[in-house]
Amino acid sequence: MSLFVCCPQTSYLVSAVTTLNPCPADVGQIQKLVFWRTANTMSPTGAVTIATWTPLLTAAGATKALVSPFVHNPDIPAGDPREYGGGNETRWGAPLRKGSQSPVLTFTMLAEDQDVITSLKYLRCEALDVIFINEANQFIYSDTQNGTAGFWGFEVVPGSLFISDKKIGGFEEWDANLIQFNLKPNWSDTLEVSTETTFALSMVNT
Repeated sequence: MSLFVCCPQTSYLVSAVTTLNPCPADVGQIQKLVFWRTANTMSPTGAVTIATWTPLLTAAGATKALVSPFVHNPDIPAGDPREYGGGNETRWGAPLRKGSQSPVLTFTMLAEDQDVITSLKYLRCEALDVIFINEANQFIYSDTQNGTAGFWGFEVVPGSLFISDKKIGGFEEWDANLIQFNLKPNWSDTLEVSTETTFALSMVNT
């Protein structure tokens, strides 16, 4: 939902901070991506066991989960606000903000075999969700989709996925390919970080 609907108002302000010293919720550095077709899911407890992932990594059907190469220089910005007005157009010259923009996420893949890159380019034809894996072997996932709790991916905006051609690094830099896509506004409202695993960053397709 990109437009935040404020009517009808609740009878009181909804509680936000309910724990004095909560555990920090920090994603860390994203090092791999997992793509699967939109609407695939599993249980959060199953997601932290390799036995749950093995049939998805080897699947030949719609349940297949595709693991990216290691990614570098992750850029996951907050969505910019959608603004109207300012100056004489609006009261006090303050812009009116209707909601947020769709953020553009960018990652770099270094010195990858271009057969791998060519395969990834076919993902442009798919309706996809994405799950992130951080440096602590944790999954970054959505805990709710369409009101249903579970282990879900974040929906990639259809048509936004782009895999670049190879950039030749020359004498000083590594060769690189860019992967870029958009997520929907407010995508992180349902973000959760799994418990630490021993296998997430080691997952590959067979």
